[in-house]
Amino acid sequence: MRNVTSTDASVYQPTRNTLLRVSECFTSIQGEGLDIGRPFSFIRLFGCNYYCAWCDTKYAVQHWSDTYVERTPAELAEWAASQGNSAVCLTGGEPLVAPPTLFLDLVRRLKANGHYLDIQSNGTIFRPNLAPLIDSWSISPKLGSSGMVERPAILRHYLDARREGTLHGRLLLKFVIANPRDLELTRELLMRIPAIAVDRVPVILQPEGLEHASVEDYAAALRWLTEQVAMGEGAAAWHAYDLRVLPQVHRILWGGKRGI
Repeated sequence: MRNVTSTDASVYQPTRNTLLRVSECFTSIQGEGLDIGRPFSFIRLFGCNYYCAWCDTKYAVQHWSDTYVERTPAELAEWAASQGNSAVCLTGGEPLVAPPTLFLDLVRRLKANGHYLDIQSNGTIFRPNLAPLIDSWSISPKLGSSGMVERPAILRHYLDARREGTLHGRLLLKFVIANPRDLELTRELLMRIPAIAVDRVPVILQPEGLEHASVEDYAAALRWLTEQVAMGEGAAAWHAYDLRVLPQVHRILWGGKRGI
């Protein structure tokens, strides 16, 4: 167990088959999605295949940061067991960019210890061997203001697995809305994939909240989003979906503070 940087190839490369790159581990409540308010232990892995313009965990993305620690799956599972929480969130960055064998080892160890597992992912990677093991898939497609491109073909793999019964856990889709264009693009994506409405997959809309935004500004963004999809002239277009408008509670409570 040691601290390294991602530029230190002479140290890092020989351990790639045994150690996971970890940005931070901490305990808190889940601040977003359908598990809001539930105590969780969080394992934030380092690395991502995207670099969204409004990313709120830049310290976990190699595009902006080169600092992480290395841990074995066994060490991470031991840490999670020591925290006393039944629920564990695997997040990032993008947790699924981790080496597949090591990540599967971590998941299996966590499940063997009886943990409820939630994965926070951008939905651009699908690993079928994980489908029976995860209790909650929190998939957040990236749209216009992120500067990235959504990948509906990969998203359909999740939906197909859910319909076929091989995706045993709950699937939910979470969209970050920074402006009216994001809301429009979200509707367009949902309409291109009818199974989201037909199969009543939960759809969560949350306002984008930058690290230095005030609580008042965040509340205003949440109010605008609520008015657009639940109270405005266009609200009827959203009735086909199992929709929720939710904040990031941890942003309201602690702003951009890390490790909580």
